[in-house]
Amino acid sequence: MASRLPIPQDELKKILFEAKIVKEEEWKEAEDNAHRRRRGVEEVLIERGFLNSRYLYELISDKLKVPFINLRKRKLDHEVLNIIDEKTARQAKAIPFALEKGKLKVAFVDPKDKDKISLIKKASKKRVEVFMTSYKNFLFASRLYQKDIQEELNQILDDKILKVDGKPTEVEVPIIKIIDAILESALFEQASDVHIEALPDAVVVRFRVDGDLHDVVELPSSTHDALIARIKILSNLRIDEHRVPQDGRFSFKIEDEEESVRVSVLPAFYGEKIVMRMMTDDAQNLSLEDLGFLEHNQEIMIRQVKKPFGMILVVGPTGSGKTTTLYSVLNILNTEEVNISTIEDPIEYGVHRVNQTQTNTKAGYDFANGLRALLRQDPDIIMIGEIRDNDTAQIAVRAGLTGHLVLSTLHTNNASGAPPRLADMGVEPFLVASTLNLVIAQRLVRRICLNCIESFKLTKDQLKSLNQEFDLEEMFNRFKELKLIEDNIVSFSKLTFYKGKGCSRCNGSGYHKRIAVLELLENNKKIGDCIIQNSTSAEIESVAKEQGMITIFEDGMQKVLLGMTTIEEVLRIKRV
Repeated sequence: MASRLPIPQDELKKILFEAKIVKEEEWKEAEDNAHRRRRGVEEVLIERGFLNSRYLYELISDKLKVPFINLRKRKLDHEVLNIIDEKTARQAKAIPFALEKGKLKVAFVDPKDKDKISLIKKASKKRVEVFMTSYKNFLFASRLYQKDIQEELNQILDDKILKVDGKPTEVEVPIIKIIDAILESALFEQASDVHIEALPDAVVVRFRVDGDLHDVVELPSSTHDALIARIKILSNLRIDEHRVPQDGRFSFKIEDEEESVRVSVLPAFYGEKIVMRMMTDDAQNLSLEDLGFLEHNQEIMIRQVKKPFGMILVVGPTGSGKTTTLYSVLNILNTEEVNISTIEDPIEYGVHRVNQTQTNTKAGYDFANGLRALLRQDPDIIMIGEIRDNDTAQIAVRAGLTGHLVLSTLHTNNASGAPPRLADMGVEPFLVASTLNLVIAQRLVRRICLNCIESFKLTKDQLKSLNQEFDLEEMFNRFKELKLIEDNIVSFSKLTFYKGKGCSRCNGSGYHKRIAVLELLENNKKIGDCIIQNSTSAEIESVAKEQGMITIFEDGMQKVLLGMTTIEEVLRIKRV
């Protein structure tokens, strides 16, 4: 198959040489291999790990001076999509993905083809802003023209459910097609989790999108056992075991792109329930800014990841994005000069050039045993999925003391709670003070949809209601101290806030995607003294704030004032 890139091979070669990604000999080998297999050279280079698809298109984007858009990572609006009919979209190999201020944003496989751009302008009768996307992205997005999961599943069921001769209680169900449709729809909706739950008279499928669960479709109760069995087979789980929870994972492909799914099966009253976590490679490509690190916290983070040994912990409740942050930090540290080893339960994402290993409690391979083994693998950086017990905590701290940089997660509500938690696990306070470099605490809040964002000021009733719950004057003075607000603002009532009105792109919610709100506890002489003296979490936090630490709530309010999230989202966190 010929290359689908919008530039000729000799131009691609020049770009890769200038970026020092490949050498002449490596290019020649890849070119010969591509010719034998009738593939594009870029596909062979990606296979061999010289670069990934995203970086390749970013390089081409810079060369062509046309912005690249990854349609797989963007929720597409059917109203915008239907501005261009399917036939024209396929003819031009172009997907409309946003309409802003009368201008239609369109992603082209070949953004330099003037005939195709003219075709889209004529069909849409709008001004067109040109973007570039990959051919695989185009194929993925173009399938949305036919996608409505409720209609698709109803069609599958109407066509295929047949009574089996001699067994009137059984049905023949196209389970593979149903599961494929559910998984594809979850990707299109950018769902993080898929829930399949048995009710007395139906099976309900729910998606978690931007942190909120919503019902997607109901299936006949007769499909339940077959659905569960099929997912168990895909995940290499026991199909004859219905009494105990089981965990597994599997992969599937859409348009040659492999997606991973983590599976949890739980016995429930009306039948087993399945939750499938959609594992994307987002975490490997997120910058600190993408995660939610504002300038102050970025400076701290960059300073701490440069240290060759010690410990960096990410803390927060379940579902607060700890793993994503951990993998993003790991990606920053992942260079040829270091040996990185991990012990995880389970392995969430595969990371290129990182030695990842998974615990196996049945075989006696837990975090503590795995960590001992990793220390004999000459690591520079060790990532531990979670510090759960005393043994793991003790070994992790000693690893940080003996010249290794240790990354891990811990379950505490705030950053200042991490040192006392380690002490509770039996680690001597002086060892914690000597090892702990940084604690990152975080929560997730929903981002305001930029397509329908608007500003407003709080009403007198809203201010009165807030003042009953929080000391607004103290809060305002703290914002002044942190320089989160301008000098000419004299009271809380003068602050400008933002919200989303609700539009088709965000399904009327006013929100689109999520962002982390963070607090970073950086160890220093005063914090170390507090840890050695067995100070409480509150005492450590008080000293840290004096040293300039911005709390989760304060970071959240800064994002509110910048128009990134709403005051309701941050107050929800404050109340927890």
